Amino acid sequence: MKLTRGRLLEFGFVLFMAVILVTSIIEGEWFDASVAGAGIVSGLIPFILEKTFKTEFDAKMKVAYIIFLFASQYLGSIVGLYSNGWWDTFLHVLSGVFLAFLGFDFLSRLDEDIRLEMPKRFVFVYIVVFAMAGAALWEMYEFTSDLLLNTTMQGNGNDDTMVDLVAGSLGGIIAALLVTEIHRKEQHKKRKN
Repeated sequence: MKLTRGRLLEFGFVLFMAVILVTSIIEGEWFDASVAGAGIVSGLIPFILEKTFKTEFDAKMKVAYIIFLFASQYLGSIVGLYSNGWWDTFLHVLSGVFLAFLGFDFLSRLDEDIRLEMPKRFVFVYIVVFAMAGAALWEMYEFTSDLLLNTTMQGNGNDDTMVDLVAGSLGGIIAALLVTEIHRKEQHKKRKN
């Protein structure tokens, strides 16, 4: 296992959350402890997936993922920025962008000749739908958590869910515009060669 910058950032985040977990348990801050525990598991997901499926995610994707975890779990939940109404919506826009680039990462793993033959419109729709599906899956998770664990992830119920879905979709559309331009440039470069 080579220690790349992305891997160091992942393990650094996990260590940071482990320190918060221990400190929170000592201080009897059970909510912070539960968030830190979830942060440890979440921070290890890229490592576990890479080892399980013998693949490697793009380093920029891993950095974006860890930044998102830090913003949501530490800044949002532990520091308390979720008390600002806009923080949740902002993070859902960011998650839409992140999911769009994750979809593009999956697309870029296809054979280059096949990938570059795909029309720009298809790439745009695929990226937007990928981001929207991710946003919908997250909202299902929030609903299930509220129903089974008696959490309050959905805040204002349907209003929260719809704002989150729209925000995630908007982030996906913004990123899809950029991804489609990257795809167009790759196609143009191949045609020139």
